[in-house]
Amino acid sequence: MTKIKHQLLAEGVSEGIFPGAVALIGNTQQIIDHQAQGLRMVEPQKRPMRLDTIFDLASLTKPIVVGTLTMQLLKQGQLDLFASVSTYLPEIQHQQIRLLDLLTHTSGYPAWRALYPQADDAVDGSTHTPAQVVEYLGDMPLDYETGSKVVYSCLGYILMGKLIERVTAQPLAQLAQAQIFQPLGMNDTCYNPPPGWQSRCAATETLENAQVRRGESFQRQDWWHQVLVGTVHDENAHYLGGISGNAGLFSTTKDLSLYCQAILKEDPEVLSADSTAEMAKLRTAGLNANRSIGWIVLKDRALYHSGFTGTALRLDLERREYQILLTNRVHPSAADNRILAFRDQFFEF
Repeated sequence: MTKIKHQLLAEGVSEGIFPGAVALIGNTQQIIDHQAQGLRMVEPQKRPMRLDTIFDLASLTKPIVVGTLTMQLLKQGQLDLFASVSTYLPEIQHQQIRLLDLLTHTSGYPAWRALYPQADDAVDGSTHTPAQVVEYLGDMPLDYETGSKVVYSCLGYILMGKLIERVTAQPLAQLAQAQIFQPLGMNDTCYNPPPGWQSRCAATETLENAQVRRGESFQRQDWWHQVLVGTVHDENAHYLGGISGNAGLFSTTKDLSLYCQAILKEDPEVLSADSTAEMAKLRTAGLNANRSIGWIVLKDRALYHSGFTGTALRLDLERREYQILLTNRVHPSAADNRILAFRDQFFEF
């Protein structure tokens, strides 16, 4: 494994792909390289990026929280991958959707839909509350035949998070804390960072830029501070109280390193060897994308996931190594998508 491409990170900052980044490369024995460059905040003031900066992980929440908890519950016999979702959540009308379909993005649910009430909802009477999100998703028409293709869907993971809460009778945040973060010493990882953490958090999008980017569809102006710092960027996750299966997790590169090392070492306190193998197994052979439980499966069989805010993690189970890239590319605006090409270079895809 090579060290971090420091010059590449510097170019990412200088070219404005992101204000700042923290990158970490490691294996089961050690952290090989750890680098911070740029700024964690540009507006309303400039704050330097630090190695211990806390980032909004966005969709990295999916594999780290939902994927890990799912494997633990499977091991305990509390879940069955091939059971209908309606077995656990009777409100779901789509009997054909299995847990595995939610976890591999083959459920039929659309990629995204606003769960919070829209302007038109008052007209057709379809308003609902966060407590009714399962019923809302249970009645939602599907976009395609379940199992026929992969369509990356935040809705499926929101539903899976709710399913885990129903089965365990515990809030998702508390369960993740007790079953993942606390055992691993991930002390800078949580949903809804407390006020004392705010100064260490990387800033995300400003209200003005979010309004421009989303146009008339931007409905969540009631909660969006001038600049989001330590508050979840994902609108649906915020509507659900900042705690969701699709987004909402905050963490640092060092804490994510502890998670990666535990997975690679097959730490039975988190995931046993057989659970890790089951998690990494390709589940969508013959479809349009390669997915395992919670992860993208790359051509070299490494596991990968990214997040909208500029985060990404690559976990190579065979080589026992990992790469973490956390950026604040959505600050002050999320309109620039050059992070996609940058990640290809960083991870050498």
